[in-house]
Amino acid sequence: MTALDDLLDHLFEGKPSELSTEVEGWLRGSRRFQTFVTTYRDKIRTKIKHAPADGGLLDLRAELATAEILLREERFTLAYETYTAARQRGPDFTVTFKTHTLFNVEVRRIRSRDLNDSDPEARISKLMNVLCDKVGQMPPSMMNMLWLYGERALDTDDFTEATVRLRQLAERKQEDYFTRRGFQNAVDFLKCYRQLSGVVLWQGGLQHLWLNSLARHPLPADLVNGLRRLER
Repeated sequence: MTALDDLLDHLFEGKPSELSTEVEGWLRGSRRFQTFVTTYRDKIRTKIKHAPADGGLLDLRAELATAEILLREERFTLAYETYTAARQRGPDFTVTFKTHTLFNVEVRRIRSRDLNDSDPEARISKLMNVLCDKVGQMPPSMMNMLWLYGERALDTDDFTEATVRLRQLAERKQEDYFTRRGFQNAVDFLKCYRQLSGVVLWQGGLQHLWLNSLARHPLPADLVNGLRRLER
């Protein structure tokens, strides 16, 4: 048995699945992804074993696929769920860029059924809810990225409209909208929103890279270029 076979057996307990086949392909195609998975093999095994029945493995697949994509950039190294280890709510990955620049990446799977609505208002509303849910867990001290991993293509116009509407609601102090989503008020939302540096829309490739003009910690140009280099 090879080291790769041993790793796969450890992760999936010798039970082949669609996920194990995909992960094997990523492992064989990337030595850097092999190193990442080996480092976090026990964590990943636990996640596989205890994944919730309602889409838990698909959420994990999105996280692992994102790790494989990020590791295509030689200047990125990943740490997995560092905030969870410290018993804090926080993004999935902490990425080191060029050995000294840190940024976080939170992965959110967007299900096909959430995008299949013929009503654009419903799709925009869904994206607004996703943004509200995720900005609240972005640490204030560093750059933070939200990675939207679509099961089908994400409409960039829908996403742009969602960001515009959220900003307008906050600036108009539509307090009820934000208190219903766990914020103290519109000002509290804007404080969290400024902690979001940018968003990647990914579905089989980089569809869109949105940079937050209000970000407290904007992404530097060389990091933006590194993210754009990920598509292959």
